[in-house]
Amino acid sequence: MAKDIFVFVELKEGAVRKVSLELLSKGKEIAGHFSSSLYAVLIGHNVKGIAATVQPYSDKVIVIDNEGLAEYRWDTYASVLEGILRKYNPYAVLGGSTVTGKDLFPRLAARFGSAIVSDAVGIDFHDSGIKIKKPLFGGKVISWITCSEDSAIFITFRPNSFGIEKGSLNGEVIEEQFEAAKDPKMNLAGTEKHVSEKVDLQEADFIICGGRGMKGPEHFQVLEEIAGIMGGRVGASRAVVDSKWREYEDQVGKSGKTVSPKLYIGCGISGALHHTMGMDTSKVIVAINKDPNAPIFHYADYGIVDDAFAVLPVLREALKKTREEI
Repeated sequence: MAKDIFVFVELKEGAVRKVSLELLSKGKEIAGHFSSSLYAVLIGHNVKGIAATVQPYSDKVIVIDNEGLAEYRWDTYASVLEGILRKYNPYAVLGGSTVTGKDLFPRLAARFGSAIVSDAVGIDFHDSGIKIKKPLFGGKVISWITCSEDSAIFITFRPNSFGIEKGSLNGEVIEEQFEAAKDPKMNLAGTEKHVSEKVDLQEADFIICGGRGMKGPEHFQVLEEIAGIMGGRVGASRAVVDSKWREYEDQVGKSGKTVSPKLYIGCGISGALHHTMGMDTSKVIVAINKDPNAPIFHYADYGIVDDAFAVLPVLREALKKTREEI
């Protein structure tokens, strides 16, 4: 059996999410190892024109354009994807560990009785198959998981786990038709969208995160300024969000967003397990805390034991000067 690799292409506001391009880049390497094909699966309404974005990254692009897929619903998307996967019988299905991926992939895996690995951060080859890298216990343990190959393996990866390679392919576009079956027991009453011009938290290369040590919502302004200079995003701990200092969309942690930026700076954050489980795979971690015994320092590559209110203004001015020189 050919070990074809499928990547579910996730869209946001009509554009391909960065994590999908990351997975297509990695999928090309995996498919090449098995001498198989890499498929990009693009579903939605009025999405045919978006196929050109993923053609350079895949051997084939499966497009299902259906009015019933205009809005994401787990029932319609799962029914369409189930039909595609049963027809093509891939070896592995990759998706982003996003709100949509975390909702959709477990449902698909249950329909197939298949293995699923969530929040993975790496992948390698093992015997005749693959092994998947997944952090456990807030990053204190790194596990490597192998799965039965009786049916498709479902894997969701944290955004920023892989780089985006230059697309060199020209994938064939295949238009398919599958019914977007709705669950009769569920009715979509309405959708509320919060439109933001901020960089997506899960896809940001730079995140500066504030905790209770910031002492109030007004003190997050300096973090916003630093994030603006760096082209990144401000994050927050759960305690900050619970205190209504920041919106939930900024929350990093187990019950918030899981992030893996190139650079993470934690300011006034103690480093509770709930938070570190959401950022432990960041490439470089810097902690600023006046408590030398704060748990965050166990995860940090660089630590500054000082008051954040003394460090942050200096950091802001240094970054401004560096940007001006560039």
